[in-house]
Amino acid sequence: MRPIAPAIGAALVTLAMCAWPVAAQKTDVVTLENGNEITGEIKRLDRGRLEYSTDDMGTVNIEWEHIQVLTSVSTFEFELDSGERFFGTLPEGAPPGSIIVGAVDPDTLSMTSIVRITPIEASFVERLSGFVDVGFSYTLANRETTLSGSGRVQYRSRRWETTVEGSSYFQAQEQIETITRNDLDVSLERFIGERGWSALLFGSAEQNKELNLALRSYVGVGGSRYVVQTNSSLLRIGVGVLLNRERFDDEITAPGEDATSLSTEGVVRVEWAMFRFDSPKLDLVTTLHVFPSISDAGRVRSDADLRVEYEVIKDFFLSVTVFATGDSRPPFADATKRDFGSSITLGWSF
Repeated sequence: MRPIAPAIGAALVTLAMCAWPVAAQKTDVVTLENGNEITGEIKRLDRGRLEYSTDDMGTVNIEWEHIQVLTSVSTFEFELDSGERFFGTLPEGAPPGSIIVGAVDPDTLSMTSIVRITPIEASFVERLSGFVDVGFSYTLANRETTLSGSGRVQYRSRRWETTVEGSSYFQAQEQIETITRNDLDVSLERFIGERGWSALLFGSAEQNKELNLALRSYVGVGGSRYVVQTNSSLLRIGVGVLLNRERFDDEITAPGEDATSLSTEGVVRVEWAMFRFDSPKLDLVTTLHVFPSISDAGRVRSDADLRVEYEVIKDFFLSVTVFATGDSRPPFADATKRDFGSSITLGWSF
């Protein structure tokens, strides 16, 4: 399987260059704690930071807790920490620390309860978010070369969110077999109701030389919900069921033995993240997947990832990623049960 991250990075750069959004008229007004007013354009609120475009200062990120009043004639989607969603403009007249949503039958919302704002008429590119990471190292003593990369692209509309993410790892050393790991995950999420529930359709493809895994691919359905969602942290839990097809390297199978297996599995996914905006800016995201087998009782697979980002300059991050994967009972006895690794990369978020 070819490395995934470089392809993702090239696609993102090309997309951003070819579909640069046309600047909108800046009529939104932000009032800060000290009373200063800034006229501009609301781009989005996510993870406690309001992305705000101005004529004089360019695009700035303002910590949500430092904003007292927000007004706009444009229409937005507002998501609360409870999962509820509201739609409307931002008329004047709200008391400090609150906003009024909608001109007809308006709702007054506490700003501390708002965790996400998305412009309804935002362009395709403005609805994209994600990151691209690349890491490289070379050791002269043993002629070891390591190349790693990862990336994620998310597109969010009023009722749907599409996510494509992947990673790639390559390690070559003289007189030692080359190690490669590649994975690609795709999910399509449909928001349900007003309480943070969603339905999921997801799929994955994975190759791992260390685990003797030539290709693992699966497709599944499930659901998820944000249990905790604030401007400094989130906790999300999901469950589902999937059909899994695995093909292992021929070297661990007996002559004439089929190296392919097909199984049905459940999945439990837990994602926990924390964000800190004071210097140094840090993001910590950890994800755990547990796959108990349905068709092979007693077999349990697991994947765990930890990612820490440190902002070096605006939108560029130094990242440390740690992963661990395990399989209590692979289909073939000679297959490796565990793999563990880490990488340091330089990345760009958007």
